[in-house]
Amino acid sequence: MNSLLTFVVGDERYGVAIDQVQEVVRAPRLDPVPRAPSWLAGAINLHGSPRAVIDLPAFLGFPGGDRDPRLIALTPAASGLALAITRLESIVDCDLEAVLPRQEDDDSCVRGVLPQPERMINLLHLERLLQRLESKLGDKEWVR
Repeated sequence: MNSLLTFVVGDERYGVAIDQVQEVVRAPRLDPVPRAPSWLAGAINLHGSPRAVIDLPAFLGFPGGDRDPRLIALTPAASGLALAITRLESIVDCDLEAVLPRQEDDDSCVRGVLPQPERMINLLHLERLLQRLESKLGDKEWVR
């Protein structure tokens, strides 16, 4: 049995493995990054280490709106990013064998879907999210 931290992005429910989460923090002071894309919300100082904050709803193409006052800080091994989300939900236990996988050729940041009685949970594919971030940041047009 594994545990997922569940949250809402836009109007969809997502989950990330709890072992990829360092902590959930009330958003400290957010330092802006000049000329950054809109989905790069800024940077925070988390226990003496700088962390980029990704506005996950904006990055995934959801319309603007309110964000939860808390951030999900991922472990350094998972990426070291902090994610701004629409709303934090809860920790749920799940059987990963029940996950319905996505097609491999899909460019989505969802690696599978976990059926739940109340609402499906999209499992966030962190590796693909990082690849897409690196691809967008590789352009560096916003740095000039």
